[in-house]
Amino acid sequence: MRVAHEDLLAYVDAFAKTVADRPPLHAVARNIEKNVGEVTSGMENIAITMAEQHFANTLSEHGWQATKDASLNQAQSGARNLTDNLIEAAKQVRGLIKENVPLIDKITKAWDNVLDATQHYTAVGMNRLAGIAKGLQSDRDRYDVGFVSGHLQTTQDAALAQRKLGIQVSLSSPHLGEYALADARKLGMIAESKSVHRGTVVNVIGQDAILKNAKGQLLALPVAPDFKFKRGDNVVMKEHGGTYAGKRQIVDRGMER
Repeated sequence: MRVAHEDLLAYVDAFAKTVADRPPLHAVARNIEKNVGEVTSGMENIAITMAEQHFANTLSEHGWQATKDASLNQAQSGARNLTDNLIEAAKQVRGLIKENVPLIDKITKAWDNVLDATQHYTAVGMNRLAGIAKGLQSDRDRYDVGFVSGHLQTTQDAALAQRKLGIQVSLSSPHLGEYALADARKLGMIAESKSVHRGTVVNVIGQDAILKNAKGQLLALPVAPDFKFKRGDNVVMKEHGGTYAGKRQIVDRGMER
């Protein structure tokens, strides 16, 4: 857990330094650092409180329960705040991508590292909690530990969701398209190609036309070098000999196939 903790903090610090000249975003990044510290500290206290069976004998039952509750609340509160701050920072980063601010490639990649490290950190945390739960005899204690794990799952889900939202915005960026397309493929965001597609051009990246269809699916269709359509054009694309040719189309939102 400590290794994942330190790795995540290193990525957050690197990101914070790239946005030092943007006070609102920099402040959120520093809050994320605090949240990670709260989660890790709470997790460590949970391990001590739950795993050391003799601990209950050194305190009154009331004292032990209070210590356990404080540990659980610390981890849960930290995870909730971490989720909120990840969403807020991601929203601000997407705004910077749309504005195409200077050094946006550096900012975006630093932020993506934070989101990826968060997913790993929460996975490690959930595994740690699962190990703790196996050694518990009380159903209530196992429930409490599982509840904390649920908060970490929510944080992990949010990090992945924000990652995907960032990719969708980055795909239309003049500086981030290739990078975003590689990530979209890695995360399984590109739908399977068929012989005919209707949709809106998101961008043309290299020899691929990126489309979004009426279902919200992303497509990467190989096109010839003289492909004439640009972002925002509604097109119908047909496959011929390994590449797709398009013609302008008024899209009927119910007709994508």
